[in-house]
Order: sequence, then C-alpha cells, then structure tokens
Amino acid sequence: MKVASKTLLALVMAATTCELSLGTDLDLTIVSGGASSIVVDTGAMVTYGVYAETTDANHQGLAMFAFDLTFDGGPLSPVSPTGAISSFVAPNGINNPAGFGGTPSGGDLIQVGGAQNTIMNTFAPQPVGVIQPGLAMPNVPVFIATGALTAPIQPGTYVLSAGNVFANVLDSSSSGVPFWKVQACDEGTMGNLVITVVDCAPLIVCPGDTNSQGCTSQVLFVGQASYSGANVLTVGVGNLINEQFGIWTWSTTPGPSTQFGTTLCVSSSFDYQFLSTRSGGGGISGTHCGGSFRFRFTDTFLQTNGLTPGTTVYTQCVYRDSLRGGPFVSLSPGLSFMVCP
Repeated sequence: MKVASKTLLALVMAATTCELSLGTDLDLTIVSGGASSIVVDTGAMVTYGVYAETTDANHQGLAMFAFDLTFDGGPLSPVSPTGAISSFVAPNGINNPAGFGGTPSGGDLIQVGGAQNTIMNTFAPQPVGVIQPGLAMPNVPVFIATGALTAPIQPGTYVLSAGNVFANVLDSSSSGVPFWKVQACDEGTMGNLVITVVDCAPLIVCPGDTNSQGCTSQVLFVGQASYSGANVLTVGVGNLINEQFGIWTWSTTPGPSTQFGTTLCVSSSFDYQFLSTRSGGGGISGTHCGGSFRFRFTDTFLQTNGLTPGTTVYTQCVYRDSLRGGPFVSLSPGLSFMVCP
C-alpha cells in the first residue's frame, strides 16, 4: 500500500493538535559567523545559519518545525538541512513537496523544515527514520539549517527574518509505543540577522594643491581596506616634489581644517604616521615633480587604530615643500573610504 507524501505530512501535522500547548515556545536565531549583526561589502556572498531552541524542558525534544524566511534585500534560495537534524529530512522524516529547504515564493522561502517519524511509519517509502529525542532543549540550541544570500548593491541596512513558525515537541509522557504523542509548540522569539551593506570603494573628496614647481599632485588606489585581511587598500600619490619628507594623515571626521598653515581635507583631530622614506625621484632636492609616496591600509593597521568595519576614514598625504612660500608644505588629493569586513 502506498501513501502519498502529502497524506503522510497531513498525518504528522494532525498529530501536532492532539494535545493543548504546554506553553512551550520555539525560539529561532539567525546568525552569520556567529554574529546576529554583520557588515559586508556591496554584492558580497553572506552565509548564515539558523538555530532552534525551546523555552522549557516539559517535553522530550523537537518533533516537527516549519517556518518562513524573508529577506528585505532580495530573493532567497532554498536552505540546506544540517546533519544534526537528519531525522527531519526525507526519507528519514517528511517535508513539504518542495523539500526541507522551503518553497520559493515572491523572493521568500515558505515552510522551511520537516517532521520526524512520530507516526512510526514502516509501510510507506517515507518517513522511515528513527526518532531523535532531546533536540533543541533549553540552553542547548540545535543547528537546523544553513543558507547563503547575496548582499544588495545598494548600501543600507537589511534584515533576514524568520516567522510563521509551526512546530511541535515530543510529549514528556510518550514512549513511542505505538507512536509518539506530540505537543503543540508556539512561536517564540525570532532572532533576526541584521546585515549592514557598505560601499568600500575609495572616493576622491578633494584635489591636491599646486606645489612650488607648478605641479598638482595625483592619486591612484587599488583594493579595499579590509578589517579581516581579505583585501588591502594601497594608495599612491605622485607628481610630488622630489626627495622630500612626508606624513600620512587619517581621521574618521572629514575636513576642512587648518593645519601647517594650509587647509587639509581631514579634520583637525587627525592621526598621522611619518613616512619612512623620502619621496624619491632622484636629482637635487626640490627641483622637479618626480617624487611619490605609497601607503597601505592593511588589516593590522586598521585593527591597531580601531578602524572597524563600517567606519568611514578620511586620509591625505602632507609633504615638505621648502620652496613654497608660506606653509612650506604641499598636499596630495584627499580620499575617503569605508572599512570593509
């Protein structure tokens, strides 16, 4: 005798209403890299996991769960079950016809989840698994699903959220003979994943000035400033007076500010680092515009200076120009950039 999957699922779902709820809630938490709030670059791939935990111990563990996933930053692809809940996945358990990972609908995922073989089926192709008791007990959350999404191109704050929870737990008095009694479980706290999307591409915020040799400095950059070390922002400035000393300035507040007798593109509360070599270029100091400097915003530099992901940094090179009347310094163009994860 064959029993359709939908019929079996209906039987399992019907078992959820055999008893009134004991007041047990099912809490769901979505995290990425163990965090409930992350900062990512535009278009980044974000992996995430979903954890389930019940709010009391008046039962023998999770028996069935289904929930929806919604992301206000774009469409979602079906998630995957974890090994910890293999008994909830067909053929051990039973899912909706689209599978454990949920049915895509308007960008959302509908009815992610599955049910264990609480009806102790032995005659149909599924469910045929053995019950796993003790799952999702208080203070022992179980990792139930993993997924991935693409961060939007538009910077902003987005939320991946769970809802419409429908679940049950194994009744505390049940022994599985002839089948497992289950107890309805209510929706508890939904721990959403907050994703802040930032554009880490550097921008030129002010031009360089004209030095004593009549040259306007130029800037080039490659990479992005990554707090984790996934990337490095390298900034080079050229068309500078040759064989001069310089400093590299940075601030989390933009300019203008008056320093060294001139106007900077960073605030007056800037930090700086002396550059270890002169601008180079050869020849007699102060005779041509063949000098240049380079600065690297590495993960070590960012971490040491407390420049965390999502922080906007303003930066500029200041170098000696002894033949220039008045300030005796010249400036590179100013940049701004946001620190990437």
